[in-house]
Amino acid sequence: MFKNILIPISSEFYQKEIFQTGAFLAEKFDSTIKLIYIIEEKTLDQTEKRLDSYRTDFDKAETKKEIIRKHIHAADTIVFDDAKLFFKNIPFNEEVIEGAFSTVIKGQLNKYKYDLILMGFEKECLLHYRLFEEVDIPIWVESGTDEKSILAVCSNLAPNQKVPEMSLRLSKTLGWDLHMVYVVDIQDAVEVDSNGKRSEKKSENALLERGQQFISEMEKKGIDVTLVKGSLEKETAKAAEDIGAGLVILGREQKKKSILGIPVKGMKRKMAETCKYSILFVN
Repeated sequence: MFKNILIPISSEFYQKEIFQTGAFLAEKFDSTIKLIYIIEEKTLDQTEKRLDSYRTDFDKAETKKEIIRKHIHAADTIVFDDAKLFFKNIPFNEEVIEGAFSTVIKGQLNKYKYDLILMGFEKECLLHYRLFEEVDIPIWVESGTDEKSILAVCSNLAPNQKVPEMSLRLSKTLGWDLHMVYVVDIQDAVEVDSNGKRSEKKSENALLERGQQFISEMEKKGIDVTLVKGSLEKETAKAAEDIGAGLVILGREQKKKSILGIPVKGMKRKMAETCKYSILFVN
């Protein structure tokens, strides 16, 4: 399932707990790990802008080289050394790359086959996390929680195909309790089909009826599902709080409107910012 795991570490944000989760998953799935330390080009650009405009290009270049050397030293003596403590019996390799976080990760995906991106998240840094919307493999955003239960979220805004399957497999492999919720999002009253295409606006009763059909389908597989209506973001956070979720699994939700009819931008980033539990985006 997760045979090849990519762990990107930004020079802007280092979350040591990511290695504990990486080691746990690697042991469960017999995985190999690629660890990349990304020297953020935005940090370098900002440093260059702050330099005295009267300094020569040579001086600026030397300063930039020194900053890069310090980052490489930090990667070698802190990040990679920490990783070795957690990955003692797990095959992994590491690399330092300069660039933008999302761009570097997409470059790695073009070169190698990965089954999972395992990463931390920090909302108070320079990263824009474009990869949430731009890559098509699962992204696990680690929060560092110790809870051992899974909340699988399905809704009228997603195809609801990958989430049930992956949730079941993870629950069995990890030995974690599985809870599933179907959210009828009344802020964006459409249905999303198996291709991710949005329908015309539907009535609330039609959306609730589709939710009941989904519940019946899951009951045949032995999965209990709770049906709720409201905002996808708020109902997900509430359900996660209620069960004490260690991991929330979300699919390809295509939410476009908020309660005021304003287009929603970066919903996945918003979910990562507001949910204090780890999230697995099944892209």
